Amino acid sequence: MNKPRIAIIYLCHNDIKYVPDVVDSWGAQSYPQELISIVMIPNGAKDGAQDLIKNKILPRSKKDLPEIIMIDDGVNRGFAGGNNIGIKWAMARGFDYVFLNNGDLKLGERAVEELVDLMELDLTIGSAQSFVKLWQDKNKVNTTGGVIHVAGFGYARDNGKSVDDVKVQDGEEIIYASGASAIYRVSALKKVGLLEEGFFMYHEDLELGLRLRFAGYKNVLSTKSQVFHNYSFSRNPKKFQWMETYRIVVLLSYLKFRSFLVLTPILVIVECGIWLLSIKGKWFGSKFLADIELCKPKIWKLIANMRSRAQKLRVIKDQDWMRILSSRIEDQEVESLATRIGNSVITLMWKIILPIIRW
Repeated sequence: MNKPRIAIIYLCHNDIKYVPDVVDSWGAQSYPQELISIVMIPNGAKDGAQDLIKNKILPRSKKDLPEIIMIDDGVNRGFAGGNNIGIKWAMARGFDYVFLNNGDLKLGERAVEELVDLMELDLTIGSAQSFVKLWQDKNKVNTTGGVIHVAGFGYARDNGKSVDDVKVQDGEEIIYASGASAIYRVSALKKVGLLEEGFFMYHEDLELGLRLRFAGYKNVLSTKSQVFHNYSFSRNPKKFQWMETYRIVVLLSYLKFRSFLVLTPILVIVECGIWLLSIKGKWFGSKFLADIELCKPKIWKLIANMRSRAQKLRVIKDQDWMRILSSRIEDQEVESLATRIGNSVITLMWKIILPIIRW
């Protein structure tokens, strides 16, 4: 039986220092190189990555590396827009899978092969994520899958834990696959659509994973696919702004109205807590701008379009996906007395509210 073809989409916006190691990890893959094509997308990078790719990497295409092409029009289209360029290229050429390779993430030798093998076991798997370790410390975990909080936050499960302390199973279901190292079935993307370009950065992978779930697909973890991410927590004010806006967009797009109403007490408490934390952390300006963004017509149009798409795809009830939401923020660098108290309060409220949702 012929093995599937896979396209690796490498979005390398201002990641030039990682490029040589990432490229070498492609050349070391156990999967047949003639079945791999790599689309390098600098996405308007300003660090000279285009010249490096053109002069040092493209000449190695189909020699000691798989086929490599570069697509760049000098515009930064964000995470979704940049990756979608590569995904569309792969779709037009009949690839079976696309793999999103973060700019600062290198692959273990069997990373691609293990992901493909897992996807081939079950046609209902829409996406799979590698076991992501820290590049700078291979004994530490970066993520074993995305988690969605009841207030719409997305975060990395098991982040910062010792590899030996994490107990996960190969092929186990996760809420969504981290876009840092995720493989998607092309036939599934043709059904549900690509990454949402209404999101510039953050929560795009969460939204796509949720959309796949709505359409009846699974998102799973491959423990055998090992990758290494040079991750460090960022307190970038713009990051907070995007995440705040998009978490609300996701909730308004996917929850039934009665589910949103039932969830309102939790959302009000979380909102008050975020404002207090934003003032203490001196990023209240970002929180203010995030809330202003939610008032703009373009955001309400985005929500309307996403909501319509989700309802057309929906084969599950709200209770089916809301029961796997987390009432706690864990394994993150924002741990504090306030978050511990918040986790306890929200968990208690969620235990009371969740049984009400029967639709």
